[in-house]
Order: sequence, then structure tokens, then C-alpha cells
Amino acid sequence: MLRKYALKRLLVAVPSLLIASVIVFSLARLIPGDVVTLMMEENQYAQDLDEMRAKLGLDRPIYAQYVEWMGRIARGDLGQSLYTGKPVLRELAWRLPVSLELGAVALVFAVLIGIPIGVVAAVRQDTLRDYVARSGAILGLSVPGFWLGTLVVVLPAIYFGWSPPIEFTRLDDDPWRHVAQFLLPGFLLGVASAASIMRLTRTQLLEVLRQDYVRTAWSKGLAEPRVVLKHSLKNALIPVVTVLGIQIAQILSGTVIFESIFGLPGMGRFLFDAITERDYPVIQGINLVIVGTIVMVNLVVDVAYAWLDPRIRY
Repeated sequence: MLRKYALKRLLVAVPSLLIASVIVFSLARLIPGDVVTLMMEENQYAQDLDEMRAKLGLDRPIYAQYVEWMGRIARGDLGQSLYTGKPVLRELAWRLPVSLELGAVALVFAVLIGIPIGVVAAVRQDTLRDYVARSGAILGLSVPGFWLGTLVVVLPAIYFGWSPPIEFTRLDDDPWRHVAQFLLPGFLLGVASAASIMRLTRTQLLEVLRQDYVRTAWSKGLAEPRVVLKHSLKNALIPVVTVLGIQIAQILSGTVIFESIFGLPGMGRFLFDAITERDYPVIQGINLVIVGTIVMVNLVVDVAYAWLDPRIRY
């Protein structure tokens, strides 16, 4: 039954990807102004406007450009950069793992911090631990991540003469340094997500702990860890899984800032440079990858629903 449910959700994801591809392709071309004119002004091209537009394939109707673009995607071709001439897929092949690694580290920090603290705050409601946890969550949601990242880089350099490494180290060059360079930006990126997860975990667990079947478990004399972790937490995590899917999308979008601050050559930094240069094949390719990742994450979230609560499968 779980496999059948997952297949249905996968079929629903296909139209979502098609609609997203139309949006990704169209938005860049709906920006006011002549893109070719802007490119020629910034880069001082000597070519004629019409010649340049024809060279870039922008002289045809937008639907024809979209059909050609989708045909290339079906063959695994995301096009070539307008400025470097390199295939977009080749550039993403080594930049995407950097962003995914940063996002994975941030998500691990968010889960490892948010869920345990939320459980403790719910079990010890209205105690000092609960007040400290809620205050920390409010602080984590209030402080902008880019501000924290800037402070972490600037203040230690001013007062201690030390700053985090901002040069990228490959895994095969130095495995420990490669992993270590993601810990600080991953932690800062996951702080806001951890705060949201903590608040929701606390709220949902408090609601579950008031259910009759939990009271029955208490009346049987079961130990507190068994009642909380086995009988209560699993049902309380269903809304948390929903938030995790949303948080992953926010983490992916947040990598743009932290990759720029900490010098990580990931997909977010590549997108920022492409927007600055108006490199539309790169912008379209990166956005399509991000949308595809989010759709797949939502698919995993739907399957996780069915695993946590079998009633959803029906």
C-alpha cells in the first residue's frame, strides 16, 4: 500500500515540474527592458543588436524558445553560458554538491537542535528550561542569518586576528578541512530552521501528551522516556515533517548568502553571479534544478506522512 501511495504522489509531481518549467523559463524573459541591449552595454559588444539576438536565439517567439529548451532538457542539456560558453550542466555538476552539502549540514543542525529542545520544553512545560528554550527560539527567528554570518567573519578578525577559512578546500585535498569549512556556515544557516522546528515540536507534543491513549500509558506505569519517545513523539512529528519540507526550500535559497560570505563555490553563488551578468541559460538551469529538488523533497515528505500515519495512505 505504501508503494502504491508513493507512485500516485510521483505521478502528481510530474505536472508540477512542467508548470514550474514554464514559470522558470518565462519570468526571466518578462523582465522589463531589452536583455540584449543591456548585455551589449555592459560588455561592450561590437555586434549588431539583431545579429546578437539571433545568435542567442532570442529572435523567435517565446513558445518556440520554450519548446527548444524543453527538448534540450529531455536530452540532458541545460544549454551553455552566454558569457563563458561552458555547458551549464557541467558547471552544476561540481557546484551542486557544494550547495547540497551545505544544505545537508544546516538541516542536520536544525533537526538535532530543534527536535530535542522542543521535546524537553514540552515535557518540562512552564519551567526554566521551557522559558529558556522559547526565548532562544524567538531569538533565532529574529536575528537575520546574513548578519550573524558577517559578524562571525568580521568580529574575530578584528579582536582576535582570526577569521573562518573563506577559501574552498576540496574533499580529496584535505577531508577534515573540507568538512570543517561547512560546519560554521551550516550551523548559522540552520539556526532559524531549528527555532521553527523547536516551537512546532513543543506545540504538537503538548497536544499529543494530553490525548487519552497517552494518559493510559502513564496509568500503566510506563517510564517517561517510553511514553514520550515511543507513544507520543511519532504522532507529534507529522506536522514537523511538513515544516521540514518547507525549511529545506528556505535552506536552499539561503545558501546564496552564506556561500558568498564564506567563499563556497556552490550553486547559490553561481546563481548570484549569473543574475548580475544576466546569464539566462544559467539562471534557468539553476532554478529548474532548485524547483526539481523541492518537488522531490515534497514527494519524500508525502511518503514520510504515510509511514508516520498509515491512515494517510487511504
